Amino acid sequence: MRKRILLGLLPLLVLLVAVGCYAIALFFRFGGSIDTILHENYDSVVASQNMKESAERMDSALCFTLAGERDRALKMYNENLPIFERNLDAELNNITLPGEQELAFKVRDLHKQYVRKVDAFLAIPDLDQRRAMYFGQMLPLFTDIKNTAQAILELNQSNMILADHEARALAATSIRYMVIAMVVGLACALGFAQLLLRSILAPIQTLTAFARELGDGNLDQVVPVLSDDELGQLADAFNKMAAKLRAYRQVTSDEILQARQMTEITFSAFPDPIIAFDARGIVNFKNPAAEKLLQKLRLDDHLPEQITEQVDAVLKGGDDYIPVSFANAICVRPDDKETFFLPRVIGIRSDKGAIFGGAAILQNVTRLRLVDELKTNLVSTVSHELKTPLTSVRMALHLLLEESIGSLTSKQSELLLAARDDSERLLSMINDLLDLARLESGTAHMMIEPRTPGDLVTSAIAASKDVADRNRVRLIPMLAEGSLPLVAVEWQQISHVFSNLITNAVKYSPPGGEVVIKAAREDGGIRFSVSDSGNGIAPKYQPYLFEKFYRVPGAERTGAGLGLSIAREIVRAHHGSIGVKSVPGQGAEFYFDIPFYEGPAVLHPQSAPAPVTKPARASNTPH
Repeated sequence: MRKRILLGLLPLLVLLVAVGCYAIALFFRFGGSIDTILHENYDSVVASQNMKESAERMDSALCFTLAGERDRALKMYNENLPIFERNLDAELNNITLPGEQELAFKVRDLHKQYVRKVDAFLAIPDLDQRRAMYFGQMLPLFTDIKNTAQAILELNQSNMILADHEARALAATSIRYMVIAMVVGLACALGFAQLLLRSILAPIQTLTAFARELGDGNLDQVVPVLSDDELGQLADAFNKMAAKLRAYRQVTSDEILQARQMTEITFSAFPDPIIAFDARGIVNFKNPAAEKLLQKLRLDDHLPEQITEQVDAVLKGGDDYIPVSFANAICVRPDDKETFFLPRVIGIRSDKGAIFGGAAILQNVTRLRLVDELKTNLVSTVSHELKTPLTSVRMALHLLLEESIGSLTSKQSELLLAARDDSERLLSMINDLLDLARLESGTAHMMIEPRTPGDLVTSAIAASKDVADRNRVRLIPMLAEGSLPLVAVEWQQISHVFSNLITNAVKYSPPGGEVVIKAAREDGGIRFSVSDSGNGIAPKYQPYLFEKFYRVPGAERTGAGLGLSIAREIVRAHHGSIGVKSVPGQGAEFYFDIPFYEGPAVLHPQSAPAPVTKPARASNTPH
């Protein structure tokens, strides 16, 4: 195969070398013509022209003497005499054409006579005699010099024109030869291509057809080996590859069948419904629990409508849908009985991240949800029942401390002060529990109103200024450039969120540190953030910061650890989200997003918490 290709390319190589050599010779000839025109003839033309001009000026100088301008005439004559002689020497040293030497020598001899006669001309004192000599001797001699110089100029110009014609003729001939060479090369290339089509392309087309069949899954392909060259070796390698693929398919098919059986057995043991679907959302697997549920719901092989939106989002490349709150549970009635499932939608991706399917896991949380409701109701009831006697205890402690019913000893005052502080802390904890219960139940009301982000940030900083001053921490507002849209909030509730986050940031910032409160656009709403200059929060603790009663291990324990939980519920009631970003040693940034305001104030029942009437309290969740 290599020899056939080389033999086919050899004529093209020979033609290429021949064309290259001809082009080099042609360029050399063109270079000679250009050199002749520009170097030899052009220099003589310039010298002749300069001689004519300087001779005319010298003649004009002699005329000035006849007009009585002797000094001016001598100056002009002396200025142009060296110019004439310099150009005469240049012409004598650049004689290249036949007859040019005789003309140049003639100019030289005439010039010598002219110079000698000029001296005699200038020595004549009588003006009439000088005029007679000028017209009788000087003017005819000047005319001979000028005409001879003109003859030299015309001789060189004629040669330049001749050289130009020769160059044009050479170019035309070269173009004809180049066209002939191109036609010959094209014919050779077409012949070589036809040869390749017969000897190479046909076997390659056969191999391509077999490879296409192999790609379509038909592994029973055997390519005929017709030669011992590279194409024959390629066909033999293809046959060996097909044989190995057939063996590998057999082994892989057995392993896939076994893995599928194990997967089905494993999923069958799960009590929760598991539904697998392809990239188009079509169900292609369901475990017995899912099959039973879909039959009861009369959905056959369709996904429940409550999770189709999440499935579509995952199949379009979104993140997996993994809710953790019972608020995201879906309610179905398979036996005319309410059953709650917490759906999880997980995308099945390739190594490169491409989605080719997914799975939906429906966790039955009916009993857990009932237990959570019972727990919330119990906490609310107990907290409410404790609040009344605790209020009486607080009143009694305040009366005793005011000594309105008798004086106290210092020890009694100390014990009563400790009891009063504990009762205040207990009342604050009970109020937090009641607020959290109302937030989680979703039965409270909230008046949404438009507020500017700048107003919210300014008011929050003003409300927290005393806390920051006591801790020697600076509060710095930072608003995005340009006007920000209004947000839909209830100020009393949002102020509680601001107060909680700012107080926490001040608490965990060192004296002299800074707390930055920002507001900027973020995907259909405004993102408010509070950044401190503390030690930060380890990544392993961050997912639990907004859970009830959670404190970072090793942190100071004051309060019940409900502040961030309440803040989360308030933000959710505003249809927003809350989160944290922190790197240990670089501080922490708590943020929450609030949607834009899109209409007049509206009372939203069962979607927001009741207003917090007590002073905002800081969370005990340290960072």
